[in-house]
Amino acid sequence: MTEVVRLAHQRGIWVISDECYVYLNYTGKRFSVGSLREYRDRFMVVGSLSKTYAMTGWRLGFTLGPAAIITAVQKLQSQSTSNPTSIVQKAAVAALRGPQQCVEDMRAEYIKLRDHVVKGLRSIPGVKCTLPEGAFYAYPNVSAFFGRSGVNSASDLAGKLLREAHVATVPGEGFGTKEHIRVSYATSIAELDRGLERMRKFFGAL
Repeated sequence: MTEVVRLAHQRGIWVISDECYVYLNYTGKRFSVGSLREYRDRFMVVGSLSKTYAMTGWRLGFTLGPAAIITAVQKLQSQSTSNPTSIVQKAAVAALRGPQQCVEDMRAEYIKLRDHVVKGLRSIPGVKCTLPEGAFYAYPNVSAFFGRSGVNSASDLAGKLLREAHVATVPGEGFGTKEHIRVSYATSIAELDRGLERMRKFFGAL
C-alpha cells in the first residue's frame, strides 16, 4: 500500500483509501494510509462505523483529507442529504468514545467464524477456498462446477444455489472475478452449519 501511494503521488494521482474494514484485520498488522503523512496532500481516507461497531444500517462514516477537498466533499454531500439523524450521531459518539474492547471481542469471534466456514467449504469436493485475512466474507472458487446442470458462471451458480438450496451468496462477477462466489459468515455457527450442509448437498447433486 505504501508503494502504491508513493507511485500515485509521484504521478499526480489521487488515492482514495477505503478503510471500512481496518479493524477487522486478522493478520495482526494494522495499517492506514493516513499514517503516510508525507503523501497526505494527495490522498483521502474513507472510514465507516458500519463494520467496526456493527452499525450497518445506520449509514454513518467519515472522510479524512486535505481541507480544500473536504470542503468540496461537504458541498456535494449537503445536496444529497442534510445530515445523519440525531440518534445515529449520538450512537456514533458513544461508539467512538466508549470502551473499545467490544471491537476486539468481535474481531476474535469473526476469526472463529472464518475458520469454521472455510473448513466447511474446503470439505466440499470441488470447492477451493483461501483463508481471508479480513472482513467477514469467504470467497470460494466454484469453477469446478461450471458446465454442469446448466451452470456456466458464478452468476448461474449463485442463482441456482438460491433457488434450489435456499442459500444466498453473491457472484464474483461483481468483484471482478468469474470463478468465485462470496459467502458471508457474519452469523451464528448453527446458521453457518445449516447453510454449509445445504451447499454440500447442492454441489454433490450437480
